[in-house]
Amino acid sequence: MFHETGPGGCYDPVVALDGTLTSANRDRRQVSRWRIEVTAGPSRGHVHQFGTGTIRIGSAAGNDLVLDDPRISRNHLEIDAMPNGLRVRDLGSKNGTFLQGSRVGAIDLPPAGAVLTLGDSELALRPDDEPDPVAISAREQCGRLIGRTEVMRALFGRIERVAHSDATVLIHGETGTGKELVAEALHELGPRAERPFVVVDCSAIPRDLIESELFGHVRGAFTGASADRRGAFERAQGGTIFLDEIGELAVDLQPKLLRVLEARTLRPVGGDTEVELDVRVIAASLRDLRALVAAKAFREDLFFRLSVVDLEVPPLRAHRDDVPLIVDQFLRELGAPPIGAGSLATLMRFDWPGNVRQLRNVIERAVALAGSGPPVIRDEDLVAPSAELSPSKLFELPYKVAKDEMLAQFTREYLEALLARHGGNVSAAAREAKIDRNWIVALAKRHGVRVRD
Repeated sequence: MFHETGPGGCYDPVVALDGTLTSANRDRRQVSRWRIEVTAGPSRGHVHQFGTGTIRIGSAAGNDLVLDDPRISRNHLEIDAMPNGLRVRDLGSKNGTFLQGSRVGAIDLPPAGAVLTLGDSELALRPDDEPDPVAISAREQCGRLIGRTEVMRALFGRIERVAHSDATVLIHGETGTGKELVAEALHELGPRAERPFVVVDCSAIPRDLIESELFGHVRGAFTGASADRRGAFERAQGGTIFLDEIGELAVDLQPKLLRVLEARTLRPVGGDTEVELDVRVIAASLRDLRALVAAKAFREDLFFRLSVVDLEVPPLRAHRDDVPLIVDQFLRELGAPPIGAGSLATLMRFDWPGNVRQLRNVIERAVALAGSGPPVIRDEDLVAPSAELSPSKLFELPYKVAKDEMLAQFTREYLEALLARHGGNVSAAAREAKIDRNWIVALAKRHGVRVRD
């Protein structure tokens, strides 16, 4: 961890076995703009400013910050800028990323920032504006979200702060973390709570129907359009529309969505009348929209229109101390008795790749098998969600859950086979798969696939 050693904000880094550093500093400030100054190396004097989101740094053209340093890898590191600090990840660089002389794989930096060394260059990472205090919520429940850890109460504080505005929000997070619950909470805590909350899963609607689903159509607009139909935006009038899995929206529809967001009007498919809109827009994505922008699969202008405010939903492994609280809530909802200390200890040891959704599935299964007795959970009951898949089980799940788990299984098995063919060499695997090396590293980390440094 970083231990604060003096009023100047110096830190003593302790590096975990996996190369991860975390910050013990309780600097509860919020930063909306960041600044990187190259203080040493061939690109000395270069300054890069950015807001919340993800940027990439390396020697290759196409990075957000390109450094002319032969000892820096083409794609060297990635920085996630969040209101409460920076998360820095080395992308398997040849010569490494260093903090105060220690080579690291990942670093969680506080709002005060730090100085990183890579190759012959030094980068000073600092806030670029006056940070505001982060409101750590006093509540343990926010809508249907529950948690008493600081990371969750910080999220609750952000939700409370943003809920009363009409700013467009982009929610990030792994599958199963509760992105839709965050959107619900934003709606319920805001002034539109009594108005409609309309959810559109952009990944679940056939491509030829999505435009009609979003914007509506008039009678005769296409074969089968036997009557006028209001789209999701019109159904959400006065309230909130939640565009889930926005990264799955077809490229040819993105300009139409952008126009609606900018003009706050729409024209139904086949219609000639503009409809005025009064709708708050919230979107969410499992996929890295910045990577999609770089791959020309998502419009940059639409990305910036959606990400006025970014909210990151932490994975369950980042707030594992909330597991007992969440389990108690699930058991109350199911009308089941409490679990024993051994079962709870088993749950606390697990990494939860499927996050809260997987935890609920485990609890529901244990309750069903327990009959009238207390539920029991053993280590063998805890497996990656996709390892449990079979056609019979898939068909019993809600569509979205089944799709997520099927995709997770395909992704893990594809990566394992791809990397095995190349002896774990990520660069060679990326060339064969025709996807960015950084994306393979991120996917492998998310799905527990080992890669060669």
